Amino acid sequence: MIKIIFSRKGLDSTAGGIPSPKKGKNIQSFPIPYRTNTLTSYEYLGFGKEINQLSKKKIKPSDTCHYDPNLETGQFGQVGAAQTHLENNKVGIGDIFLFWGWFRETVQFQNKISFSKTDPGHYRMFGWFQIGKIIKLGDDPSWYSKEKPNPNSHPHIIGKWKKNNTLYIAKKNLEGFELKNFPGFGKFKATKMTNLSFNPLVKKSKWICPQWLNPKHGGCGMSYHKNLSRWKENTVDIVGRGQEFVAKPKNDKECKKWLMSIFQSADLKENINV
Repeated sequence: MIKIIFSRKGLDSTAGGIPSPKKGKNIQSFPIPYRTNTLTSYEYLGFGKEINQLSKKKIKPSDTCHYDPNLETGQFGQVGAAQTHLENNKVGIGDIFLFWGWFRETVQFQNKISFSKTDPGHYRMFGWFQIGKIIKLGDDPSWYSKEKPNPNSHPHIIGKWKKNNTLYIAKKNLEGFELKNFPGFGKFKATKMTNLSFNPLVKKSKWICPQWLNPKHGGCGMSYHKNLSRWKENTVDIVGRGQEFVAKPKNDKECKKWLMSIFQSADLKENINV
């Protein structure tokens, strides 16, 4: 039975201090600023102008960042306590990361982008990643790369890390679902199904909760959320800390049905046969 990992990534109130931008159905998770173990700048990724304007020049186009997950190449790195948490929960091949973060609608006027005053900011899923391979890189990952580090290099293969430094490689095609030629990793468009916040005007951290996950309906719950008072009839108040929330579905059929509705509602490549 697959595990679902709700993985918090991208800019937040402490790392970067602003949300990532949304424009209609288009969303782009901006990676957090990072000075070590990276050669990738916001300018290199094509985000320089936007992040400079949205941060009111606090983040420069030339600033380097931790571009992870990389949903163009299907690579994701984890280390430290968060990686130990994944290992303790026996996350492995075939399990699915659902990456989520903080987003806010944007408006454009005279070639300048700013956050919309009508959107207080909300949480939503921006990508998926089914694990195909797990590589234990270790504290010196230089052995893994045959080339000298460059702006395209994944940050977890650059420099020095803690001993449990790990790289996850996604499956080429999604397995275990009734979807043909559906990629094993990618980005979502903004749809009703990828939204997480129940009422962001009140509290963005109160999530819409499917029954397969909700202990109030016999669901499995998820790590860091054992306190049942967090769970209501159709919602869950998520914790302020923690990167990886691991769910171990009791009802595999209902979980997969929920995932299918997310995949099918996302505006993906035209050549994918559903």
